[in-house]
Amino acid sequence: MKKSCDLSELDKIAYELHKKLFAQITEGIEFPVTSSHIYMLNYLKNQHECMVTDIANYLGVTLGAVTSLVDRLYDFGLVSRERSEIDRRLVMIRLSERGEELLKKIDKRRQEIFNYYLKDMDEEELLYLSKIAEKMIAKILNS
Repeated sequence: MKKSCDLSELDKIAYELHKKLFAQITEGIEFPVTSSHIYMLNYLKNQHECMVTDIANYLGVTLGAVTSLVDRLYDFGLVSRERSEIDRRLVMIRLSERGEELLKKIDKRRQEIFNYYLKDMDEEELLYLSKIAEKMIAKILNS
């Protein structure tokens, strides 16, 4: 890519792509979920249980913000809160069965959407797209 390319145009494209794909992926979901909710639910799925501080560190947000996220997801029945057996002062957050079902639905929908949009690309285009995405992710993770 030439350095003279209009990076603001790429920024607009990335924004629109995220906005449209997220809207399509979450279409028909009975809960008004945000990307932060989904990141948190996926984190809980991978961790099995954790504390609010763990989630805050993962998402890079305040404890208050995570408490609000947890409260909202708890109200929807997507997570559970339980006191730790070891230290009753600690509250452990877990993904509920309903939360697992929601993530499966989102993953299935995301896969269907990506298959639809990528089906007309040949192998060379897919490989090029994959390399660009990997390069961007590596840069993000290393900054």
